[in-house]
Amino acid sequence: MSWLRLLGAALLLGILAVASPTARESSGTPAARAFFAEGEAEAKAGKYAGAAAAFRKAIEADPDFVEAHQRFIESTQRQEAPASRTPTVPRLQQLYERWAKQYPKRAAYQWALGFLSHEPDTADVFFKKALAIDPGFARAHVLLAKNADIRGDWTAQREHLKAAVDASPDEPRYLLKYAQALQEIDPAHFRELASEVVRKFPATQAAAEALYRLAEAASHPERRAYFERLRTEYPAGAYGYGSSAMYDFYDELTIPSEALSVSRDMAKVFPSSKTWARRVALQEAMARAQALVAERNFADALELLEKTERPSGAHGATWTLLKAEAAAAAGHSELAYAALVDSVAAMPDDRVEEALVKYGTAANKTRPQIDADVWRIRDAKAVPAVSFQLPASRGSTPVQLSDYRGRVVLLAFWFPG
Repeated sequence: MSWLRLLGAALLLGILAVASPTARESSGTPAARAFFAEGEAEAKAGKYAGAAAAFRKAIEADPDFVEAHQRFIESTQRQEAPASRTPTVPRLQQLYERWAKQYPKRAAYQWALGFLSHEPDTADVFFKKALAIDPGFARAHVLLAKNADIRGDWTAQREHLKAAVDASPDEPRYLLKYAQALQEIDPAHFRELASEVVRKFPATQAAAEALYRLAEAASHPERRAYFERLRTEYPAGAYGYGSSAMYDFYDELTIPSEALSVSRDMAKVFPSSKTWARRVALQEAMARAQALVAERNFADALELLEKTERPSGAHGATWTLLKAEAAAAAGHSELAYAALVDSVAAMPDDRVEEALVKYGTAANKTRPQIDADVWRIRDAKAVPAVSFQLPASRGSTPVQLSDYRGRVVLLAFWFPG
């Protein structure tokens, strides 16, 4: 075949592609991606009008670029209805209705009409229309899965997410969503798919989130290994879930020098954060107190701790244990016991409870006496709960907290969002 015939065949294929009756979901042409990047920069700066204009240009460059449609809609809503959780912008609705009529074979416009709807059942109608035009329109499957989740139809949720992954195997976010949908019913498959996200899509935000989800589902020492990997490979300044992981990691570290290392790293990344600056100061004080105890300089360690704000969570338990050890060694056993009792009364902790029994036994107290000391403090600080009334299910008599006086009440809050 001559080169002229080859050229003619290539041109014909190009013409057929342009004239294809059904437009497919796109991840953006180079020109559209350039405009999209401009829009993201404007949005990050809080300039939503400029962001919307840039995303609109991305749509004009590639009308099937679904991510540009989503960001155009979101930026316009932030610009025109910034205080609303369910923003309605009539001109957006009118624009997409006009586009959908003008280009009935473009699935992106049907998808956008569904995205604009705040009613899941109505939105699903448009998402299914988008799939009728383009069965491989992954983003429609993703939002159908979201609405199925709201309804509690988790079988449909998983089916739509699997379809999204099959349609867009190079999109890590869909694979991660599918992995999370399997977490409860098939933990091994969840771990396999989440690990696949990290392996196939390294250095992405989705990979950072996948590691974070794996850490959430793991126990020590595996959990710590995930956090350490996030710390080194997905630094907090560049990855949102890298930052979230360091908050969790810090909360779980019970050795002051380790917690200090993490807090110093985070203070460098977020120099204006008062939280991390305060944590640096707290951990520096506790690390110094621990060193003083190791040097048997108990009085100075106790004095330092008493001048230091007691931190919260696991670090509060560490602070209490250091204080008790320093106080007891300095000859103030009653102060050590009191600190431990106060801590257990406020927030039970296995390490502190073990120390409480140790110091209580040394003071010739029985376990019932120790428990009584704890409950004496709890009872002294207890206050009545705020009374409230809630509608009962199935139209029966409203429920009042006072109806359950003297009984243990479990309150569960659920947000279907």
